[in-house]
Parts: sequence; structure tokens; C-alpha cells
Amino acid sequence: MLALLLATSLLPGFRLDTGYPRWWVAVLRLPLIFALALIVLRPIMVFLTLPLNSLTLGLPSLLFNGLILYLSAHTEAAFVITNYGEAFVGTLIITGISAGITGWLGLDEAYPFFQSVIYRLGRYFGPRSEIKPLRGLLILQLDGLSHTSLRRALNRGRMPTISAMLAKRSHRLHRWHCGIPSNTPAVQAGMLYGDRRNIPGYRWFDRQEQKLRVVTRPEDLRILENRAAASGRPLLEGGSCINSFMSGGAAKRLMTVSAVGEDSSSKREGERADFNLFFLSPNAYTKAVMDSIWDYLAGLVLALVGLLDRDRPRLKFSIKRVAQQAVATAFLRNLSFFWLKQDMVRGVPVIYSNFVGYDDMAHHSGPDAYAAQISLTAFDRRLRQLRRRARRKSPIRYEIVLLSDHGQTPSMPFRILYGQTIEEALAEIMSKITGHPMDVRLAFDPEISHTASLLAELDDVDESNLGWAALRGRRALRRMTPEYVDLEGGDDDPRVVVCVSGSLAHIYFTGHSAPLNLDDIRQLHPGLVEALANHPGLGLVAARRQGGDPVALCDDGVRNLITGELAGSTDPLAPFDERDRWAGELAQLMNYSDTGDLVINGAWLPDRGRIVVLEEQTSSHGGLGGRQTEPFVLLPVQWPVGGMDLESPEALHRLLYRQKAQMMPPEASDVELGNLQE
Repeated sequence: MLALLLATSLLPGFRLDTGYPRWWVAVLRLPLIFALALIVLRPIMVFLTLPLNSLTLGLPSLLFNGLILYLSAHTEAAFVITNYGEAFVGTLIITGISAGITGWLGLDEAYPFFQSVIYRLGRYFGPRSEIKPLRGLLILQLDGLSHTSLRRALNRGRMPTISAMLAKRSHRLHRWHCGIPSNTPAVQAGMLYGDRRNIPGYRWFDRQEQKLRVVTRPEDLRILENRAAASGRPLLEGGSCINSFMSGGAAKRLMTVSAVGEDSSSKREGERADFNLFFLSPNAYTKAVMDSIWDYLAGLVLALVGLLDRDRPRLKFSIKRVAQQAVATAFLRNLSFFWLKQDMVRGVPVIYSNFVGYDDMAHHSGPDAYAAQISLTAFDRRLRQLRRRARRKSPIRYEIVLLSDHGQTPSMPFRILYGQTIEEALAEIMSKITGHPMDVRLAFDPEISHTASLLAELDDVDESNLGWAALRGRRALRRMTPEYVDLEGGDDDPRVVVCVSGSLAHIYFTGHSAPLNLDDIRQLHPGLVEALANHPGLGLVAARRQGGDPVALCDDGVRNLITGELAGSTDPLAPFDERDRWAGELAQLMNYSDTGDLVINGAWLPDRGRIVVLEEQTSSHGGLGGRQTEPFVLLPVQWPVGGMDLESPEALHRLLYRQKAQMMPPEASDVELGNLQE
């Protein structure tokens, strides 16, 4: 009612005629009529337009609210809405005001009755476990947030909910080691399955197929997930996975890249139901759109302000990138929290969700910049609602685990320092060696996994069955989601492919079915390894020795990564703490069959406190150096946690798996935990 009255003072064609007799009765009646119309008409409209709703990101669902308000106002003469456009804008204003009031008052829902109906529908359509757990496990991942950056956010008062959890001693904050490569696919394989072997990074070159592979392409990611699942134990078996690369064996997978592209006939009923229930909510979808628009406009302003910051590297500005960030930060955050609440109402035994907004913002603004920090504040507000629901409104009590998969290190792009990209520098070095131009390709894919997943979730209907509006909606999403480009290996003068992941890159010499060792590379390209090791922008070069241990090289030193033996005056790992740990991690990486023939890592710049990044980023992860290998985990204080539980993703998997097992009743040991009825 208050939101309705405030809206009448903001729009000229949306007003209350106080000269009308008993106008105050209309103020009381219209919200009731509008709510009743939402309950009766909105589900019918949504279900009648489900294909169009899905393929246009719920645009009809947004328009229905305006139409229903416009029709409702015609029942009250004291309310004057001149046209449908005024009604549509009015619903946006009402939603914004309601969201602000409910957030300020700490309420969970703006439409509690309608949401209770949606939760009942969700319980009917969603998965149901044969065994009721004693407690549930809710795992929330804040992608890319280091332990240090979290501490700074807490000290600045950006995350009061987490501060309260620590102050009340319900949880304890730990730093843990994510290893190398310090990126999401490798860490998820270790954390969700307990095995990250032969996962070289975000991008890699398949020597057997002579084909570039990248985790944002679902069929490629499934190769990695199948490797991890073959020898590991799925942590999310019997549970739910939301907005993730890998599924962890979950029974229900929403916005999960590895599940994208499956035959639509195999899509689970619960997955379809949850997606449609989001559009059925009168408030959730509208708020997600408004938050996305706000984040987009704020992103444009902050990007322009960032250009004036002399301490921040000048990156190439892209409006499309700002739009993708708005989708990742606002729309997917609202979508994920809606689905999380649905699963908690159902009593799903284990729920995992990844939140990518901070990671996306930090890449282009910095890990402690204002733009990145406010995304943490938005997450923290929603976390407060989930904690309340976990205590009071769920059929089982949930224990909450907060964690990050890796951190981010402030960075300086290679291109800015040296006037050329890493592939251009490599081509120049090799051209000088060979005396003729060399074809060096950068294995690049746009950061589209989130928009691509969203598009695939919505893209289930044959184009011949679509109308004009649906086709336009799909095409708009496709313009935001560029196509992949494959590289084909050649037999003559094999090209060189560089697969970059932050400050770390794999160099592949295509045309070979097995990794080349150091002697092979020196014979094919004499002087190349030494030139890379002496480049001021590269801190180390790792390679395999024939029949021996892998080594790391720098300008004046060689380190055996197994024995620690040094040759020369400089240790390539000297800039980093815990050198033995990172020597072991690099040795393990070089032992993978899909790792590059050479692995390079950007140089550490001690005077700037930054790492040289091989991509266009202000802060990065993927390699070695700084906070990128120092994520955090917030665990219930009653959990017994030892130092060895925090040593690697595999160790964290064992801890979470052990605690999950203790949450199940004794009779569950004889029943498969993942046996769900759809």
C-alpha cells in the first residue's frame, strides 16, 4: 500500500484522485484486488506463454504485472492510470520501493502469501529424498574472494552478516590452499569429487584430437568432469547444484555448464519446474531485472571513474562486458537465491551454489575496489535471509559453509608493460630464431559461460514454433554470447598455441601426440626456452626433462621441482613464500598429460605488489603469486578441523564429505544417498 502511494507521487499519469468520494477506501481495496488478480491471472498467463517466457528471459512475465495492475486500477475510479505504459513503469517503481522497504526491515518476501504458494508448488515438483537427513548442508561459494580481501571487507563493514557469524562464534574463518592452477574448474574437481588430476587449467590443447578445448564449452567440460568422477566421490550426490561449472554428481543441476546441451528429453522435471517458478513469482523476476539494470548503469559509471584512477591499469573498455557483468552479478544472484530458498523449503540434503559477481568485478576493477566490494555487500544481504530461513522455515536445520575457490592478485597486464601480447612476444622470439614469421595463436574464448548457460537453459524450443518476439529475444542473447572458434593443428611447421589462464599459460607445439620434453624443444626451437626464461615479464618457465624430474627455469637459475636441487645463482621460486609447496604443485601440474609442453608464469613485481598477468585484467588468478592461491573457508565452529583439512581441494572434499555423512541417519549407510525420485 505504501509503495503504491509513493508511486502515485512519482508518475504524472499514475495518480490518486483525492477529490473522489471515499478515495481512501480505494487505497485499501486496490492492493487487495491487485494481489487477488496476481494469484488468479498471472499463473494462467505465465503457463500459456512458457516457451515465449523462457526464450525472452521472462519478458512477458515482466509485462504481465503492468497489465494486471492496469486492469485492476479500472475497478477503482479514484485511481487514474492513463495508459498501459504508465502502469508498467508503476509496477517497476512499486517493486523497487517494496524491495527497499523489505530489505530495510529485514523481511524475506514482499509477497509472502504468493511466495508460500510458489514454495508449495516447488515441493510438489522438486526432488524428494527417500531418506530424511538429520541436518542439511548448504555450501555457498564466493568466487575469487581471497582470505585477505574478505578480511578487508569485514573491517570496512561491507559484510555485517558474516561479521555477526564470527562475533557470535557460530563459525570460524580459515585460510586454505587451492593449489595450481588456481582457477574454478580445477578447484571444483578437487572439492566436489576429490580428484583434480589432469585438469591443466581453464583452456588446454587436446593433443590426441589436435583440438583446442575450453571449460566454457559444455562438451569439453564434461571430459574433465568425467575424469574427476571416474576416480572420485561426488560430494553433491542426492543434492542440488546451482550456477556452477561442474555438477558434483548433483541430482538437480541448474545453470550448471557441464549439464548444458544435454538432450532436452533427459532434463529433469524438477529443473524445469524451478526455472518456470522463477517467472511465476510476481516479485523475484521483476527485482532481478531492475537489479540488473541498476548494476549495468552503475557499472558504466564505475568503469568511467576507473579510467581516472592512475593506479589502475588502463584496460580496453567494452559495453558488452559491462552488460555481461550485470547479468553475472545481479540477475544470476537473484536467480540463485530464489532457487536456494526453493531447495531449502524442500529439505534437499546438500545444496551448492556459486556466486560469480565479485570475481567478474574484481578482474576489471581490483580485488579491494569499491565496485567489487559492493557486490559482496549485496551477497551479504541475501545471506542474512538464507540464515533466517535455515533456522526457522526449513523442514531440516541447515549448516552453512561459506568458501571461495581461489583468490585474486592485483595484476599488471603484459601488454601494457611491453607493448605486445604474450603470443605476439612469443611469435617475435621464434621468428628471430627461425628467420621467418611464425604462426602463434592465443587460445582465447570470451568470458561467456554464465550467459551461455542461461541461453542454453532457455533454448529448448524449435525455432519454427516461435513467434517474432521470441525470435528477437533469442537473437539478443546470442549477440551477447559470441561463438567459439576452434583451432586445428597442422602437420607442416606446426603452429604454437598459447592457452592463458591469468598469470599462467601453457605453450603447446601442435602436431605432436605426446608432450615434448626440454631436449625436444631445444632441438626444434633452439634458444626459445632461454629467451622466455630471460624475459623480464616472465618469472619462470617449467618444462619436463627426458626421463627425469620436471624443472623450473629463470634468467639465472634452474630448480629441480622434485628434489629441490638448484643450479645457478637464482631460485625461480624465490619471489614466493612456501617454495617447497609450490615446487610440488608445479611438479604435479607438469606430470599431467594435457599440460603444455612449456608452462610460463608472470613475473612478480615487488615494487608494485602486482603479478604480470597474460590477459587483460586488473587482478587475476590461475597461476602463482600473491593472494590468488589463498582462498577462505568459513566453517561451523563445532566441526573438528585440522591443518591437513585445509591443505588442498582434495583435503577440503574429505572434510565436507565426512561432515555430510554425519548428517544422514544411521540407516542411510545401506541406501544410496543419491536415490531421488523426480
